[in-house]
Amino acid sequence: MRISYTSNRFRFFIVFTACLCIYFAIQKNKTHENKDIVSTSSRLEIPTSKYTSFLGPKLDKLPNKDGAKKLFEQWKKDHGRVYNDQQEKEKKFKIFVSNLKYIVETNAKRDSPHSALLGLTNFADLSFTEFKERYMTMKTDTLDIANDDDVVHDVACSDPPSTLDWRSRGAVTPVKHQGDCGCCWAFSTIGAIEGIVAIKTGKLIPLSEQELLDCEPDGDCDGGLVRTAFNWVIGNRGIATQDDYRYRASKGVCRASQIPNSATSGINSNQLVERSDRGLLCAVAKQPLSVSIYADSPSFQLYTHGIFRGDDCPLDILNVTHGMVLVGYNSVDNEDYWIVKNSHGTTWGMEGYMWIKRNTNKKYGVCAINGHAFSPIKQ
Repeated sequence: MRISYTSNRFRFFIVFTACLCIYFAIQKNKTHENKDIVSTSSRLEIPTSKYTSFLGPKLDKLPNKDGAKKLFEQWKKDHGRVYNDQQEKEKKFKIFVSNLKYIVETNAKRDSPHSALLGLTNFADLSFTEFKERYMTMKTDTLDIANDDDVVHDVACSDPPSTLDWRSRGAVTPVKHQGDCGCCWAFSTIGAIEGIVAIKTGKLIPLSEQELLDCEPDGDCDGGLVRTAFNWVIGNRGIATQDDYRYRASKGVCRASQIPNSATSGINSNQLVERSDRGLLCAVAKQPLSVSIYADSPSFQLYTHGIFRGDDCPLDILNVTHGMVLVGYNSVDNEDYWIVKNSHGTTWGMEGYMWIKRNTNKKYGVCAINGHAFSPIKQ
């Protein structure tokens, strides 16, 4: 009996030990699988896009209907989209799928790993017509751009740095969001003023787009002029801080007399930059600039990464439709680009920024970025 008891206990020990080994082996294998999944996801992740798991790293495959629906639901959740009824939701889904098809077809034509990559931005449920009418509202005088070369200021520079990013030099505030108000002109103006104030004073202070929107007579949510916006700030001897005069995304009653200006926000004048790649380079080497581009394109609407070449911009276009802030320049594999700050939040582009190709044979640069750049002057 004693021998039998020992033998049974030994058999039990062997079986128990074998089970434990199998259990830990399974758990270890699961851990490795999870690590592999995380690692693969990380390798395939495209900056600023969280939807690559459905379509692959380059958004180069169109999903089936069920996949598109799942993608749409995830996108809606991420962007807080709520529609009024089922009919509107179905309409938006059709637009979403149409944009998705455009993204896939356009990305398939990329000829370089650095070419612009399109994706599901915060505008993915807008038709191009809706996007254009709501956001492409910059007002410009075409004749002013074409014929006033006598007032263009040539910023001479002998040896600008090979690369420059004013973000790393403390002259660029965080990316802002203009919402559904078409007042890019105000954000472009304020971004340039914030830059020169920071350079001159050593203090980076977010300033108020809302005050410009409320108080500049010629500007509203349907568009405005950068030059008149600069002139308003000059006449007002500065502008309030963003904290003191909060953004509401709609034009209201001007409260400039009730809210004090930021003490260092005044500028003395503004200058139109020479209309060339070299002129723009020399100017931005000294400070961030207000720039305008022709942005009436689905490729701009759905831009997420890479160097934007503006292939669907009209050649040598003089009319511009969107204001932005030029904050630097760089190169990758001998391809030069501008670093441009937008005002559509951080879910558009590269956390709110885009790269635009520079040093081209186009007279006014890609999408006329060279044609209407301004630098605020602060003594």
